[in-house]
This record gives sequence, structure tokens and C-alpha cells, in this order.
Amino acid sequence: MSIASRHARLFLPPSATAVFIAAAIAATTASPLARAGNVAATPGAPVLDNQLLAVAVPDECFNGIGVDYPPMNPDGTCPEGIPKINESRIWGLTQESGKLWFGTLANSQCVVTGQVKGDDPSPILNNLYVCEFGQSEGARTHPDVPAALGDWRPPAIYSYEMATGTLVKQDIQDRRINQTLGFRGAGSIDNIAFLGGQSTFRTTSAINIFAFKADTGDYLGSCSRTDYNYIRGWGLVDGVLYVGVGSRTHGAVLRWDGSMASFPGDFCSAFSEVASLPAAVANLTLYTGGDGRDRLAATTVALKDPVVAGAPGIGTWVSSPIPPGGFTPDNPGTWRQVWGPAQYDPDKITGRFGYSGGAIAQYEGWLYWGTIHLGGNAAMGVHQKCTASYCFGTAANDAELEALKDGVYRSTSLWRGRNLEDPGTREIQLLYGEAELPACCVEAKTFAMAPTGWTPLYGRSGFGNPNNEYTWRMAVFGGHLYIGTYDTSALQGAWMEAGADLWRFDSPDSPAVNQDHTGLGNRLNSGIRALEALDDGSGLIVGTSNGFNLSPNGGWELILLKENTPQ
Repeated sequence: MSIASRHARLFLPPSATAVFIAAAIAATTASPLARAGNVAATPGAPVLDNQLLAVAVPDECFNGIGVDYPPMNPDGTCPEGIPKINESRIWGLTQESGKLWFGTLANSQCVVTGQVKGDDPSPILNNLYVCEFGQSEGARTHPDVPAALGDWRPPAIYSYEMATGTLVKQDIQDRRINQTLGFRGAGSIDNIAFLGGQSTFRTTSAINIFAFKADTGDYLGSCSRTDYNYIRGWGLVDGVLYVGVGSRTHGAVLRWDGSMASFPGDFCSAFSEVASLPAAVANLTLYTGGDGRDRLAATTVALKDPVVAGAPGIGTWVSSPIPPGGFTPDNPGTWRQVWGPAQYDPDKITGRFGYSGGAIAQYEGWLYWGTIHLGGNAAMGVHQKCTASYCFGTAANDAELEALKDGVYRSTSLWRGRNLEDPGTREIQLLYGEAELPACCVEAKTFAMAPTGWTPLYGRSGFGNPNNEYTWRMAVFGGHLYIGTYDTSALQGAWMEAGADLWRFDSPDSPAVNQDHTGLGNRLNSGIRALEALDDGSGLIVGTSNGFNLSPNGGWELILLKENTPQ
């Protein structure tokens, strides 16, 4: 399918509520733990045993749009309606003291759709999921929750003990849990597990951080920072824990300066700002330059509320060498942007507003990074408001709106670079992407293919699948670089392609090979949102995103991938 003629259709056709409920009840399966199998591998690839550690379970009964939720029976069945799985995404995950700690986001498909559509969207109901928006019981009883976020539920935090296979949902009696959208990232150090998320409601703009003593599970408390409104990737680099954040005015990197003695109390004061960037910091990793010196590398996204004109600073950044003891407010070093989408995308608006920074990791002397493209991205709105010659202008009819959607749609691209600290010897390669992309407007209300100035080394964007919109997570395990995607095929009804992809580089001298393209055995797993090699090298942990809340195969999955040793 040509990228010039392809755009994202967000929803499957709706069905009648009564007919839908009867069909969904008939489709319910007895055991969600029967979902996973071995990860399908390309011939010659490592075979990974796929062990399903835990899954989200129904936590609500759906009995029709706008209808209050009947209480669930103790055994998880519903006296009326059908079971609904709200917990859809493992959004942040860390490992500490023999345990995995992870936080969730509820009803991810509805939350994302609501934020794109804004105001008070019309409800959606089909055979896989429901979004009630402002008609949900939660939105009707909590006026501080915007209608677009009416399907929000308080996020959850879990610990999973690797040695015993014990999953514990933490009982958090803390008001901040009801003021947190979800736990977008997690980090850990010195037996402390942190989970961070942004505020949910109209009346608050903040980031919230929750902390636990990792080995015992003791709750250490929560705190808020109102000077930031975005928190995401954490990184433990050279013994220092950093986290990327954003505010209304700038992005930043914070470092943890505290200890167990910082609890209880306002431990947020123990996070100090050690870097300032013009865009919010999404993901962090260690980067060792060509000179052998350690640095931090980051991908960035547009600032939230408001969107700064021109969305400056989106892309990939590299710091100066890390000083002994790490960056501090007194020694923050300097940061340099080494790549941005405007260097690639010929459409001036899409290149500035249609990209976010994705996963980033170092592998075999190269820094790898990918891009993220949100459905209904800001480029559409800017194109219609802008009056410059390179802007589309207001879409006057459905045909023009379709042409605009097609023109700004992008699949994920994958890049790598080395010697990035030195502009004179810097080398950047496009691995998966496009030699041409649509650009406006040689003729009014028209996109035409224009050169990007790059030739992809290995293949088309999306690893050849235009529905792969995110390069979401990366991890090095067993000498290979693994990359997980977000794939919207299920939302397009393209079931033969549905399911998040897991790709693998075996060396920097060969293209990626597909480890799995079926959502690791569940085609409703649209995204691999957590991907982390265990500290002892025994396996690769995967946390999925699956917003199909009315399917018995919906909700997050926690998966362990281990190399199969032939007998």
C-alpha cells in the first residue's frame, strides 16, 4: 500500500448494543492464560520461549453505553452485561531487588482517541471495545474529569517476584492515585522503585511520582511537581538515576539525589534539574561516543499545553561527556540536537508537527532511534489553520479532508548514528524509511511525492508495514537488539497483519529480521510498550498494550521471552 494513499481509519464499524452484548458473551473464553505460545522466528533466528507471566483481568461489568456498571460477582463474572477489562497497557516497568515493578494505563484506545477528538466525542461501540467518553459513569460522577477522558480509570501498580511467580496488585490508599492519568515510566535504584505519571484533570497540571521499597513492597509515599506536566523515560546510567520530563516552557532531565532517608515526606524535592531542552524528554539511554566517553542520549516530543509554534527541538539529542558522579545543577553539561524530522520530511508542516521521538538504545557502537506518529497528529490542524503557500488550508469537503489525511500520514522510521558528538565525523543512516514522502503544495489542496534526501539502507518505513506507527521500545539481549512496535492493523480490520511486531538485529552489518508479528501470540496486542532485558541475562521482559476492553483477550500481558536451548 502506498504511503501517499494510505491513512489511518480509527474505528471498526459500530454494532447494535443488544446484538453486540449477546455475541460478546458467547465469545468469552474460560482461561486468558491460554493465549501465548512460542515466538515465531525467522529461519535461523533464536527461538524464544514465550512464557505468559500475568494478564489483566476483568474489573467492571458493561451493560450498555451510559448505564451504571453493575457490581461484579466475587468470581469475576457479571450479574448483568459482560466483563470488561479496563487495564489495557503496561506503561512503565522497572526491575529491582528480584522483582518487576510496573504501572498501568486504563482504556488506552479511548484515552488516545479522546485526546485526538477533544471536547465531548460521540461514544464508540463495536465487537471489540467500547468508549463511552462523557457518558460513562465515571465522567458523570466526577465533573473534574473531561468528557474526552471519561473512560479513564485510576491506574494500578503491580509487583511481580521472578523467583516465585507472585503477582501483587498494590493497595494504594492515596488520593494522588485518583489524580494520575497512568504510570508512563518507571525507574529504580538502591532498593527503591519509582513510578511516574502525569495529572489527569482540568484543575491540575503536575507530575506525580509514587515510590516503594522494592524488596518488601512497603509503600513509601507519593509526591507531585507542579512545575512539570510530562514525565516518561527513566535511565540508570553510571550509577545515577535520571528521568525525562517536560513543562509548559521546556523539557528537562532530572536526577535523583535522595536515599531511603528521603521517605516519608516530599521526596520530589530530591529530584534536581540537570538539563534543559526545548522539547519534552521522552526516552533516555547511555551513549558512548567515538571518543570512548559516556554521554546521555535522548529522544524528545513536543511540549504539552500549549504546543509551541514550530514544535522546536523534536528529535534526538546527545549530551556532553558525563562528569564524575553524574550531571548536577552546578555541572549540567551541554546538549546538542543531532537529528530532527525536518532534516528528513519534505512537508514543512508534517516535519515540524507530525513526529515524536520514539525508542532509543545503543548497540554495537551505534545509537539507534525510531519515530512515533500519532493518529490525527497535530500536522492536520496546523495545515488547515496555516495560510502559507506550503499549507493545505481548510478542508472544504470530505474529499479534501481525505487528501489531507493521506498527505500527513507517516509510518515509523528507524535511524542510527555514530560519532554523533563530532559534527565533522558524524555519521547518520536511515535504516527503514522513505526516499520520497508527500509534500504540500505545488498545486493548491494537493500533496505530491518529494525527495527526502535519504535512501533507506534496509527497507520501507514501518519495517514494510504501513500500520507500524511507533518504534516504541528497544532492548539489547543475548547479543541482539530487539525492537517492539505499535501496529494499528487491528484498528484497520487488517487481521492478517494485526499484532505488534518484535524485530531483531543480529549485528550492525545486516538488516532486521522479524522475530514475531502476531502480538506475541495475541493479535489484539497492538503494542510492545515495555521491553527490558533481565539483569541476570536470563530473559527479556515484555509488557503489552491492548485496548480492546470487551474482548476476553483484551488488556495488558506480562511476558517472559527466554532463548530455547536445544536438548
